Amino acid sequence: MMIEEEPVMEKWDLYTKYREKTGKEHIRGEELPEGFYHLVVHVWIRNSKGEYLISQRSASRPTFPLMWECVGGSVIKGESSIEGAVREVKEEVGLDLEQEAGRLLFTKIRGKYDKFGGKKFNDIADVWLFDYDGELQLEAATTDEVAECKWMTVSEIKKLYEEKKLVQTLDYFFCVMGADEPDYSDIIGKTVKGTVDRPLGTAHPKHPEMIYPINYGYVEGVFARDGDEQDVYVFGADEPIKHFEGKVIAVWHRFDDVEDKWIVSLDGEDITDEKILGDTSFQEQFFYGKLYR
Repeated sequence: MMIEEEPVMEKWDLYTKYREKTGKEHIRGEELPEGFYHLVVHVWIRNSKGEYLISQRSASRPTFPLMWECVGGSVIKGESSIEGAVREVKEEVGLDLEQEAGRLLFTKIRGKYDKFGGKKFNDIADVWLFDYDGELQLEAATTDEVAECKWMTVSEIKKLYEEKKLVQTLDYFFCVMGADEPDYSDIIGKTVKGTVDRPLGTAHPKHPEMIYPINYGYVEGVFARDGDEQDVYVFGADEPIKHFEGKVIAVWHRFDDVEDKWIVSLDGEDITDEKILGDTSFQEQFFYGKLYR
């Protein structure tokens, strides 16, 4: 009689929105506790022709069967983001990539989205890019998660998306890949002052369920690409304020919107990326963007 092996439970580390490990673990498939996040990776692989490796999910996958996507998955307990990225590539499409070859394109903290049917993500998604010109080796994959993989041009991937054959949460591909790198050297380091029109603890004027965890305002007399005065997130005050003066220490660049957000420190001290991304995620989770220093 054949003895069936018990399926291995996949465990994840749980994080705060500031990417701090909580010391708690989570079993895949169970509902994520409120206020906690797990780490996921999306891995895009590009060749020297400018084509991207796109894989088709196997028919047996419980979600999105036979849909196309990039390599991706959850980072398991004890792994770093890049370790998870390299492992997922080996498991799904059989390629052995070096960690040092990966480039982090951007990080997105995701909550719940009406755009995707009210799906609750509660994750911190790292999007990686690797350049690779070797042979495809799907037969070397260590799982049967992928039915087929092939190189595709951007226009071919766009066609898949329009035909709803590409996993729709990868819609960022079209505004991120190939985008010009902005230059904020003339902005970062400047001292600016302005008005706080949405103080800490107040509600968004159009979305009352959205409460500002930090002060948010604008720089007087400086106009952004949307024609309004330049928006800023103000760090360094733990209570509502009406006006601010401080140093621009970073810029949050939205890939899918014309509005950039300046990050202002009242005392001029540096703020970690994790702190900025965590405190601004209440609003920026609805956009694709990257923090520039």
